[in-house]
Amino acid sequence: MNSLSRIRWIAGNTFVEALRQRFFAFLILLCGVLAASSLALRSFRFGQSELKFIADAGFGVLFLFGSILAIVMTVQLFFSELDNRTALTLLAKPVRRFEFLFGKFFGIWALLGVFTLLIGAIVAALLGARLPELSTAAEATGTLPPHLDFGGLGVFLILQWLRLGVAAGVTLLVCSFARTFLYAVIVSTLAVLVCQLQSVAVAAFSGEGNAGWARALAGGLGCVIPDLQIFDLGVPLVLDVKGVAAAVVFSAAGYGVLYVPALLLLAVFLFSDREI
Repeated sequence: MNSLSRIRWIAGNTFVEALRQRFFAFLILLCGVLAASSLALRSFRFGQSELKFIADAGFGVLFLFGSILAIVMTVQLFFSELDNRTALTLLAKPVRRFEFLFGKFFGIWALLGVFTLLIGAIVAALLGARLPELSTAAEATGTLPPHLDFGGLGVFLILQWLRLGVAAGVTLLVCSFARTFLYAVIVSTLAVLVCQLQSVAVAAFSGEGNAGWARALAGGLGCVIPDLQIFDLGVPLVLDVKGVAAAVVFSAAGYGVLYVPALLLLAVFLFSDREI
């Protein structure tokens, strides 16, 4: 097999193995229950803001549990290969280390794509189920009916898939030098949390009241550490009549496309000299 075939074979095996994990099924069930529970609050009659509440709840569940899935699955499937010594068998054959890492990543990223589609379908069903009643109520009161763009939801799901890909890339980077499962999970969780809060920290330290070195450091860290909040375009894309400018969407997508391979290449560099 050539290099691409080996990566595809490892990715396929990783995807099937991850899909069989009970943890994945548990997260899907839990996310569905949490997203559907937002309908229980419709008795409070939020009006048109009810769609925003459902969307915020669903998108929050998607990122939170998607990040947990990206971290836990990446660490578990990576260290299972090392602990079971199957990595030695693979790498003893004509399988290069970058092919091993790339295959693991793309297998897990495919699983995250399935997770994103399933949760997105649940959110779409919940929003679609409430839209007719809220539209009727808006017409009865003479107000504008709520806006719901399923095309925008599809774009948002692609962005979230890229976002989770960045989280998985950060985790794989940590796994490339981590020695224990617990260490990798803790450090990866902290790293993803730092990425989520990156824009807040950069804004706090780059203000005019801070010293010049602090602003320079904030600018440098802003270029190195991924900013996961750049993908938070769910409500404007799905519920805002004006939507989001195409340039903003392409910028966020390009951001993810840039960081995913950068994280993979750095992980390959660190893993190349590691003793297995």
